[in-house]
Amino acid sequence: MADSNNRKRFKTSTSNSQTGSLAQRIAKARGNRPGQEAANKVRQNEAVGMGRALRMVSEFISAIVVGAALGFGLDALFGTQPIFWFVLLLMGFAAGVLNVVRAAAQINAETPLPDPDKLVPVDKDDDD
Repeated sequence: MADSNNRKRFKTSTSNSQTGSLAQRIAKARGNRPGQEAANKVRQNEAVGMGRALRMVSEFISAIVVGAALGFGLDALFGTQPIFWFVLLLMGFAAGVLNVVRAAAQINAETPLPDPDKLVPVDKDDDD
């Protein structure tokens, strides 16, 4: 047989039942991985952590940029030396730090506390 590109296709001797059973065995083997669920949970936590870090960085940088832009605009409007730029740049830095602290406090408040029984492994050996 040839397809539309004039390449020869080879007929396989396997039937659909063999392929179907192979797919079922592969699905069963993938479902029996003990560490897969834990690995998926770690990946999900890493993605959440990256999102949180991106949020904090963007809030910090945006506060500084807005403060510097407002200061530059006021200096241009009033024809002054860069006094407004410097003052509002420092205020933007302080506002950025405050935003990061607030975001971290909010994230910590939303995070559930760990179970104290699961923090320390149980020692089954008696040390007496």
